[in-house]
Amino acid sequence: MRIHQQRAYVLVNRPYSETSWIVEILTREYGRLGLMAKGARRIKSKLKGSLMPFQPILVSWTGKGELPILTAAEIDQTDYNLIDHELRGDALVCGFYCNELIVNLLHRHDPHAALFDRYHSTIMALSEASSEEVLPLVLRKFEQAVMKETGYQINFDFEADGKTLIEDHGFYRYQPTQGFIRLGGPQRMAFTGRVIKSLNTQSLMTLSNEEVSQGKQLMRDILSQTLGRKPIISRELFYPKGR
Repeated sequence: MRIHQQRAYVLVNRPYSETSWIVEILTREYGRLGLMAKGARRIKSKLKGSLMPFQPILVSWTGKGELPILTAAEIDQTDYNLIDHELRGDALVCGFYCNELIVNLLHRHDPHAALFDRYHSTIMALSEASSEEVLPLVLRKFEQAVMKETGYQINFDFEADGKTLIEDHGFYRYQPTQGFIRLGGPQRMAFTGRVIKSLNTQSLMTLSNEEVSQGKQLMRDILSQTLGRKPIISRELFYPKGR
């Protein structure tokens, strides 16, 4: 099987030998793939400059199974919006966090066109973020998109019964496979309804810094339960700053 010129992003490169990489990519039509990039680590390799994260590329490969062979990769010159943008500082770390979520939550060979489009817009948003305060909102939106596409969508509007609306000043705890359970008052690992609902309405910008931090902690808890023991390495780089 030969596939040509597919829109893609590199998620991570892993050394395979002294000269080759295993490249994890996200494509719009074929989902997440692992490709064998033979010779890509050589100094004079034409592939090396193209196989960098966060730039839109066109890839071709041959074969099937878990590790087809990469035959070509080039920067997608039609995507002018992202070619001239670059992630730096905290935005760069946030980009790697998004990549790790995809690698850990998406199965290979499972297309998610809507998630590919969301990833594209997320990278654009990170590259254009005018302040650090914008980054948490971008990440919460992407986290929810990944969970929705992988079958772990959370209802942030209703309690676990699916009928009772979550109230701003109520206190709740999230129970895996059930949803949000109302508590009698503030407790350890409890979150206000205002914080919970903000994750669905994307209104983090109206919250206090403490509430934004609580929203981050809530999503971290939910994702940890979803991921099991799979580590998110990049998370530790920016969570101390409240992402």
